Amino acid sequence: MTIEQPTQAALDEEMRMMVAPRNPGHVPPSDAAFGQTAATAPQYQLRAHPEPPPVPNGWYAICGSVDVASGQVRSVIAVERELVVFRDADGVAHVLDAHCPHNGAHLGGGEVVDGAVRCPYHGWRFDGSGQCVEVPYSDARIPAKACIPSYPVREQDGFILFWFHAQGAPPAFEVPPTEEVGHPDWSEPYEFRFELVAALQEMGENNVDYAHLCYVHGRESVPNDTSVFTTEGPFSTVVETLPDGGAFTRHAWGPGVALLRVPGITTVLTTTTPIDRRHCRLHWHFLFPKAMEGIANDIILGFTGTFGLQADVPIWRDKVYVERPILVKADGNIAEFRRWYAQFYE
Repeated sequence: MTIEQPTQAALDEEMRMMVAPRNPGHVPPSDAAFGQTAATAPQYQLRAHPEPPPVPNGWYAICGSVDVASGQVRSVIAVERELVVFRDADGVAHVLDAHCPHNGAHLGGGEVVDGAVRCPYHGWRFDGSGQCVEVPYSDARIPAKACIPSYPVREQDGFILFWFHAQGAPPAFEVPPTEEVGHPDWSEPYEFRFELVAALQEMGENNVDYAHLCYVHGRESVPNDTSVFTTEGPFSTVVETLPDGGAFTRHAWGPGVALLRVPGITTVLTTTTPIDRRHCRLHWHFLFPKAMEGIANDIILGFTGTFGLQADVPIWRDKVYVERPILVKADGNIAEFRRWYAQFYE
């Protein structure tokens, strides 16, 4: 891979955009929770708000590769389900629904025996496909229905990804490997994890909601004329060209995996996994050219700190989902984003 070398002016501009707002007097919006909101005062019975959309179909990170050792079973809540992830005798990761079909025990309390997860309740063992391979106290034929729903898995770039589809359809697309991972000119990943109250679709929509950049993140102008949103099937790209020639490029593969590239500064592999309709888990890997590692923590803080992600958090927490928002022309590509995103509910 050839590493793109932007001009020094472009590097300076990109750094300003990430580490601090361009408007030096900007203060992030006040947190509505300083008063009362439905999210922060759950003891009150308020009229119901519209539900966010259901969990969309796509690839999601169940955990990092380092989170599951050989022979280990790990319990995870994701996509409104209790799941387990484990590695078989060859170290291959598998994801299953968490409850034993025999009598409902949670497999997260079990162990891996001969490459299959063993239920802690009665010892039934299930392989990576979810099929029961042993009932240790019975010589009878294993019932055909003794199986657990399983999920397609891809392990790459330090993540264990699983495919979720509401109707159980097979994967409709793949996530390509990230070129910078393992490249000798690039750092090892710097990890960021965070759970928050937010609907998955609205977090993705945030990337084409250019107007909010002024009021939430301190940008001096709305980048409608310098940002381009394009789609091709389940893939989308946002490119924002900066005044000094730099650019931010964000590639998304479905709703759960995206890659942000800021040439010469950083590449960020982001995974966003819905826990339920209103909660998400972020797991990001920041990669840096070796020359930038000395200021890596400053760049990460720019993305995730007061003027970055943390400025969005209270907005997402307290907003309600609006199925048909009232949009003006300068609202960027929100309508186009929603048309693209609708395919993941089919």
